[in-house]
Amino acid sequence: MAVSATGLTKEYILGEHRSLQQTARRLMRRSSAPPAPPFTVLSDVTFSIHRGEALGVVGTNGSGKSTLLGILAGVTLPTKGGMTITGRVLPLLVVGTGFHPELNGRENVTLFGSSLGIPRDVIQSRMCAVAEFSELERHMDTPLKRYSSGMVSRLCFATAMQFPADIYVFDEVLAVVDGEFQARCLEEIKRLHSNGRTVIFVSHSLDQVQEVCQNVLWLERGQVKEHGPATTTLDAYARAHEGVEA
Repeated sequence: MAVSATGLTKEYILGEHRSLQQTARRLMRRSSAPPAPPFTVLSDVTFSIHRGEALGVVGTNGSGKSTLLGILAGVTLPTKGGMTITGRVLPLLVVGTGFHPELNGRENVTLFGSSLGIPRDVIQSRMCAVAEFSELERHMDTPLKRYSSGMVSRLCFATAMQFPADIYVFDEVLAVVDGEFQARCLEEIKRLHSNGRTVIFVSHSLDQVQEVCQNVLWLERGQVKEHGPATTTLDAYARAHEGVEA
């Protein structure tokens, strides 16, 4: 197995850090206010992903998709349950995550690769390929804060494609790029899958999920509604949410 999750639950306390004064009083146990009830984002989520599988994750806004991927990427800890991951994870979550707006394109590629433990000489050897794939050759020395959202997305995706990993996580990374670049990215993701890499793909575009993934995990209000073959699961999801904003 590449990923195995058992009983994942994630809860947040609403208003836990509404102000410094309230936090201090809570820590000193001087607040008479009753504790706020927990807000459950994920509840007893259990699933597994085979090595080399391409899994789509679908669900409406607030269904827990981003929280689940945050746990998988190691940036969020579950309240209960656990997740076992075999291999290096390369997460592309919110566009620009891990990139610094004051650094230029080259520096951000170096930063991203270094955070994954990639040797500096390997990073530098892939720099031209990143610039070429992203079509940002003229902008690699420009600070990221001058990039459009589409340019940032191009740089993020191109960078990820040049560094080795066992599990690639894509969370809405194609939402702000044009159709031609989307098509190229989808082909690259399918190439990763055909080469035996594990792919986890989140998109509001059910057509893209269908094109890339073998199986689909459907989250509904923080729980697994369905987990099965892409065609049948996506059909059921589309029927259940016809006319609903995804």
